Amino acid sequence: MRTHVEEFMKKTVLKTLLLLCCIAAIDCRPRPRPLPTPPLALPSNQPVWFKVDNLEQSNPANNLVVPGYTDASGPQGNWGVFNVSVIQLGIVASPNVDIGGGGANVFVDDGPGGSAGQITGIIYGIQNTSATTSTGGTIDFFWHDRNASYIAGTCVSGSSCTPDAATVALFTSGSFLARVKLASGIDAAAALTFTKSNSAVPTSPGAFSQSAGFANVDTTKVGPWTAALDGDWFTTSFGTRDMRITTVFANLASWSGGPAGTVGLRSNDPFRVFTH
Repeated sequence: MRTHVEEFMKKTVLKTLLLLCCIAAIDCRPRPRPLPTPPLALPSNQPVWFKVDNLEQSNPANNLVVPGYTDASGPQGNWGVFNVSVIQLGIVASPNVDIGGGGANVFVDDGPGGSAGQITGIIYGIQNTSATTSTGGTIDFFWHDRNASYIAGTCVSGSSCTPDAATVALFTSGSFLARVKLASGIDAAAALTFTKSNSAVPTSPGAFSQSAGFANVDTTKVGPWTAALDGDWFTTSFGTRDMRITTVFANLASWSGGPAGTVGLRSNDPFRVFTH
């Protein structure tokens, strides 16, 4: 016959086991994940100014290959990855010709731990036609949820990211936003010149060069920004264009590896659009 002590101990053990099971069940239940931030919506029918920071390679023989990005297959003369650090409402500097910055911020990359998300991209397919001109070229934009694949300042400066497939994947792993293609218009006398520079790419530290060009939205590959960027606001000798780009290049030795003659570059752009 069991004693009262034995009965008490048995009940105590059972209660303890039931309590532990309940705690385990509560702890093991799936917890809701934070909702993703939707891609930034661009303001409509407004001049918009983008500050863009790039890491690039250029080769006069057009024998570069973009590592790890299948849409950029084949040899080319210039490619790079970029981060959009600021988007502002722009100011019309000259109607249908140019847009300046200085308006209210639409987006600011607020760094690790921030809530703004991140906008990145890749430039590829440019073919150099001389030391100061090129043709072709495509730009793809991507959205990254907050801290989903954050790209740090040390990467954008070129000190921790190198021209390899891992870096390309970092900048292109987000959600597709839009594709634009470089287009004629920067040289009224040359229909096949899509970008034009004031000098050859800098091959020594401290040297700079600047290029300019136009681009049109590729409406065959649709993303959340496709319609907004399709503004046809800029007027050129070869028709209207959606985007104007100015790029200031500086030499970056850490990105100069690859085929003979390859020059590494760190650059920054204002991309300008008048949204639809």
